[in-house]
Amino acid sequence: MMFITFFYDLSLFALMLIFFPKLLWQTIFHGKYRKSFLSRFQGKMPERGSDGPVIWLHAVSVGETKALSTLAPHIRKAHSDAFILVSTVTETGQEEAKRLISDADAFCYLPLDFSWVIRRFVKRLKPDLLVLVEGDFWYNLLKEVKKSGGSIALVNGKVSEKSFKRYLVLKSFSQMLFQKIDRFCVQSEEYLKRFLKLGIDPDKITVIGNLKYDIPEPDVSEENKQAWKDKLGIQQGDLVLTVGSTHENEEELLLRALKPFWNKYENLKLLLVPRHPERFRKVEKIVEQDGIPFENYSTLAQSKGNEKIILIDEMGVLPHCYRVSDLSIVGGSFIQGVGGHDIFEPAKMGIPVLFGPYMNNQRELSRHLTKSGVGKQVSIGELSSLLERYLSTPSLMEEDGEKGKRFAQKVMGSSFRTWKQIEQYLTSS
Repeated sequence: MMFITFFYDLSLFALMLIFFPKLLWQTIFHGKYRKSFLSRFQGKMPERGSDGPVIWLHAVSVGETKALSTLAPHIRKAHSDAFILVSTVTETGQEEAKRLISDADAFCYLPLDFSWVIRRFVKRLKPDLLVLVEGDFWYNLLKEVKKSGGSIALVNGKVSEKSFKRYLVLKSFSQMLFQKIDRFCVQSEEYLKRFLKLGIDPDKITVIGNLKYDIPEPDVSEENKQAWKDKLGIQQGDLVLTVGSTHENEEELLLRALKPFWNKYENLKLLLVPRHPERFRKVEKIVEQDGIPFENYSTLAQSKGNEKIILIDEMGVLPHCYRVSDLSIVGGSFIQGVGGHDIFEPAKMGIPVLFGPYMNNQRELSRHLTKSGVGKQVSIGELSSLLERYLSTPSLMEEDGEKGKRFAQKVMGSSFRTWKQIEQYLTSS
């Protein structure tokens, strides 16, 4: 065991050396990791303020944090005296956690998985239960939590095809890693089969569904909706399209697909929401070069009122953009290497959703939404013709939007079912 830990720490250190120049570049010139970098090295634990059970909830970034936010209320309701710690890897995830899981007792960044860092952290925290969302499996983290007497549960579990192949190559290590997890609550039969092929005990795994189905909508009152329309300068009769969670090189592709519509539909308004805040200024230059009148969300008070594009340059606004939209496009799906984002969020609000061919991380969700009729998966070359079909037929948008609401009603409830699976590890601790 000591040899494995030594070799693992050495491998992790080698990877750090390889990627350090890129990390440093991103920190200095793009503002990434400035808040989290040192914190992850130090592994500083927040002060505990409760004598109840210690529950550690871990999510990587924004999407996993949103999923986790549906589970947290069930935990707090059952264990009002619990000390709940939420950790994330990314800074955007941390901001989202503080916004969505406000009744947690503390927040921090996940310490780097060097044995001496994580051991000190776990020893001080003494978690009764560690809950991992979707994945992010770290050897020393799992080892030290089990060594301290804590239980470990995976919720909203998934393993991508790429990760699955990597785990198969290192199957002995993978089995040793996954054996430390007490309960696997996975999203689908597809992920169940993958975990079974990795040697996981079938008695440990349950197919629950997707926690993201239970993410609550923003305030849906007409008064609130109108307030957001007023804030965004949306007039009666405007056709509003939200393009959310876009990545590098994606904005240019999508803006090009929209070019034919600016003159044809003078009432068309685009709400453009990049995925990462460090790209806001870069996307602003891209929109500026496109030549269409635009304004930043942060400076709407200074707008001239003729903008066709509003660049959302603040976090946490995307759900409200969907709420006031007629149609949506979800990014991270028209370029390779990302794997797609949450297409259920606009669908459950009754907003038809379009997305690209690269949905590797959202295969089941994309399959369900296309089958239900609320979602349409298209290549970038097909996007313009589908947009024309929707924009020219408002009744079609309403019809497909209703399909999304009906689908949402059928699939909700995963958070409660997940909690019933993992609560035993607290009542028995």
